[in-house]
Amino acid sequence: MMATTLCTQRLTLEPLTLADIQAIYAIAKERQSIEDFQYVASSVDDVKAWLEPSYHDPTQFVWIIRKEGHTIGLFEVCFEAEYSDLEDKVCRIGYFLDFREHNQGYATEVLLTVRDWLFGYMDVERIEAGVTLCNIPSYRVLEKAGFTREKIVKGNWRWYGKFYDSAYYYLLKTSTI
Repeated sequence: MMATTLCTQRLTLEPLTLADIQAIYAIAKERQSIEDFQYVASSVDDVKAWLEPSYHDPTQFVWIIRKEGHTIGLFEVCFEAEYSDLEDKVCRIGYFLDFREHNQGYATEVLLTVRDWLFGYMDVERIEAGVTLCNIPSYRVLEKAGFTREKIVKGNWRWYGKFYDSAYYYLLKTSTI
């Protein structure tokens, strides 16, 4: 199955295309926008090399987040566990927004829409996500969407030469029914 276009109250999520690479680069080159991805883009070619495999990978969906036609972020779903031992009916998520679009509820809005789509239309029973403990807004988004903090791992996230602790979250389909 391919990712489909999803709409929230204020935003549109469209499957990633090659035409989106420049707009993602403009966001991903900003450290404030991309913090928990452990990735800061150094060039358009760098972004293309990072995202191009997702075009052909049936275990991964990548959406571009648009507000009034302008790209403001990216949301990805990988149909594999991040830290649990589960092998099926599980996915992990990741997302980022242009730092100029933070604190407006967009991440929560998008996450709720993708959550409902995954549980309603995909064979998913558990969604996982990881976030650094210092990224309070990101883990609050997860908590607003009903995710539960499962564990904390000390010093497993390296960012600009410094190690950070991470929190791992999960949400079960039965929690949203």
